[in-house]
Amino acid sequence: MIENATGTDNLRSAAASTTANGAEVTLPVRGDEPIKATKGDTTVALTLPATGAKRQSSTADTSVFAGNDVSVTAAAQATTDGGFRALFTLGNADAPRQQSFTLSLLDGATIRQTAEGGLAVFNASGTVIGGLETPWAKDADGKAVPTSYTVDGNTVTQTVAPNADTAFPVVADPKWTWGIISGTVYFNKKETSHLAANAGFVAVLFAAAPPPFDAYGVLNAANISRVAWNADSDNKCVEVKVPTFLPHEYSGGYCK
Repeated sequence: MIENATGTDNLRSAAASTTANGAEVTLPVRGDEPIKATKGDTTVALTLPATGAKRQSSTADTSVFAGNDVSVTAAAQATTDGGFRALFTLGNADAPRQQSFTLSLLDGATIRQTAEGGLAVFNASGTVIGGLETPWAKDADGKAVPTSYTVDGNTVTQTVAPNADTAFPVVADPKWTWGIISGTVYFNKKETSHLAANAGFVAVLFAAAPPPFDAYGVLNAANISRVAWNADSDNKCVEVKVPTFLPHEYSGGYCK
């Protein structure tokens, strides 16, 4: 069921000695252990809503664990882009709609939600290191099921909203990806002021992004800083579309 939803073409063995995209992923042996991914001097870890020893491992190296509820299972996959998937399966209509994951990051890292519902993670220097892609969920017939993330500290909760036509089981997937996360990145009022005052900071913000996004971000630094200055003057905030790096003013939500 899980691999029908994700496919297997982009899976890799977590036991492989070679890295993918410069990153190494370690899948857990037990459900209460985290999935770990390391790239350079950055390590991220995501703990599944799971418990107990590994129940099963497929030939494509999907590891399956018991969930924290009898109607839920959890799973982990390493992907060929150097990232990983942390999945859960709701077995029936009585399964809890929310599943929470613990996301462990380096000190000083911050999480921002994109307009598309994904999560972009910045390190203490303001550089995008990666994030969780836009969440998805599929039912047993392959139909999309509405789903979304909420964040409280280092806890990421994914909510699935099936309806009367949903066919169970339902598979859902937080996926970690390194580098730029497509979507919209929001900045609050303090961060907008910082962007407005220092175009060099904007350039640094995107300098570590993978090509060609690094060049786009640096080239657009002055424009982003200009829009941030206008937004600051209007008592608003700036948002940046990725990967085009087009800045816009916005208010409400994260703008506080």
